[in-house]
Amino acid sequence: LKRPIWPPRKSGVGLQCANVMTRKGVTMKQGDLLEYVEEHAPLLRAVAEAVAESLAAGVALSAYAALAEAFQEIVLAENADASDAATARCQALRSALAMEVYNALALTPETAHLVPGWDLCQEAAAVAPVRVEIRGTAGRILSERCFVVGHAAECDVQAVGDQTVLPLQCIVVSLPKSVLVADFWSGGGTRRTWHKPREEPSSPISSPAQCAAFVVERSDRVVLRIGTRTTVTLGPKARAAAAARRKAAAAHTAAARDAAAEAARAARAAEAAAIKAQAAKAAAAAA
Repeated sequence: LKRPIWPPRKSGVGLQCANVMTRKGVTMKQGDLLEYVEEHAPLLRAVAEAVAESLAAGVALSAYAALAEAFQEIVLAENADASDAATARCQALRSALAMEVYNALALTPETAHLVPGWDLCQEAAAVAPVRVEIRGTAGRILSERCFVVGHAAECDVQAVGDQTVLPLQCIVVSLPKSVLVADFWSGGGTRRTWHKPREEPSSPISSPAQCAAFVVERSDRVVLRIGTRTTVTLGPKARAAAAARRKAAAAHTAAARDAAAEAARAARAAEAAAIKAQAAKAAAAAA
């Protein structure tokens, strides 16, 4: 894998399949949005390639300092709440980044399984929303394919009141069956501290610094520490996760019980066949 080059050479390559999403009522022309996305396409592609390389080879995202700085500059340059046009541009930028990430993952053999069946020439397929909690409360569901987390007002998920959280802490991308987290800025400050898999007991994690991008299963409830006083939780509600685990455990128990019953039936049938064979052998000997 080759490290993405940033700044890129002036090749004039734009985004081939920009999937621009606008909110109803936005008066900004679609052509202007496409032009805006194409202007930033080389940067978005480089970010996506860095994420794919990090996932595939465990490369620390801090190795892309210039790339991270350039991306942070365009993300924090505009607040989506400023106007309808700003909302449209922010949505378009994140949607385009998500598509570039899907493409980069699909083109990398080690990560292609994360986007099964992805067609590089189609628009981004619909993915399930991601549920997010800040500090264990204020849960909300984000339907965007990509969102950013930090303490800056321009972030989609804002951690207010904790200055140990960076202005832009991490990028979150929703994948078909998982959720991708990429932190280019903190040098490992975003780490998993609690993991509640769907089919296993929940447990705290003494996790090393997450210097590389990582993915979590969509059905799992995972707590990420991003600051001294701030956590971000991804996944279903605690009660829903517990119910899912109970259901999975019940299904596992039922399957084990059925397997044991089937084994017992097979054993009885084998024993009966052996007895019948012995009787036949005895009868033949007597004759």
